[in-house]
Amino acid sequence: MRTRKSRRLPPPMARRLREKKRVSFRVWFTPAAAALALAAILYAVFLTGFFRLDEICVHGSRNLPVESLREKMDEWVGANVFTVSLSDIRETLKSDPTVGRVTFRRRLPHRLDCYLREREPVALIILDTMAEVDAAGVVIPSNGRSIDIDLPVITGLAAKDMEEDSGKERIGKALEVLGLLKEFGFSPAEQLSEINITGDDVILVWIDSSTRVKVGRDGFEERIRKFRAVYSSLRERGGLPGLIDLRFDRQVIVR
Repeated sequence: MRTRKSRRLPPPMARRLREKKRVSFRVWFTPAAAALALAAILYAVFLTGFFRLDEICVHGSRNLPVESLREKMDEWVGANVFTVSLSDIRETLKSDPTVGRVTFRRRLPHRLDCYLREREPVALIILDTMAEVDAAGVVIPSNGRSIDIDLPVITGLAAKDMEEDSGKERIGKALEVLGLLKEFGFSPAEQLSEINITGDDVILVWIDSSTRVKVGRDGFEERIRKFRAVYSSLRERGGLPGLIDLRFDRQVIVR
């Protein structure tokens, strides 16, 4: 009785078939393994308590109300350290007008550090009392600390004015002029005594000569540019006069 022999593939063909199976396995296995690994990571990060936020630390200088701000952080304890809303925390911390900037650092797995920087004053302002104001027009309460008296003083506003848009616009004009003086090479701390806002007009008072410089209510860049152009020549002629009026186009009135 004759037995049926199994048919064998030629060696090259068999080798190609085995290689094809290995390639197919690798093509299937690599994405599947990556998907499983990603799912495991996401599960560990978001669906377990491994990254539960147990502590929020607030760091800042002694002039900042760190302790009172730290007490406001309790509502976020227990959240996920990766998904907790940093913008909400920043908004809460900056609700105190002495806080100018907030940065964060995650200390995995359970802690978030908040670093506070003070607002930097650019001028003083006389409202009900004297206070500092930063470049954005935020009035900075002293909270018992000393005030830098070398800064120029903004006058002509009352505390009630700061509650209205018109008052905020007026202080914005004063700060715009102050910024332009710095941009054009003046040193306000050494030369500028006062920025008076009478109505909508801005008037500068110079320290050494008590000169009044009328800047007006708009077009500040061009007017400070004119002031820069005549400043040196006026000083060389014996000092600044009592009044310099910059409010008129293409001319400077000196008295």
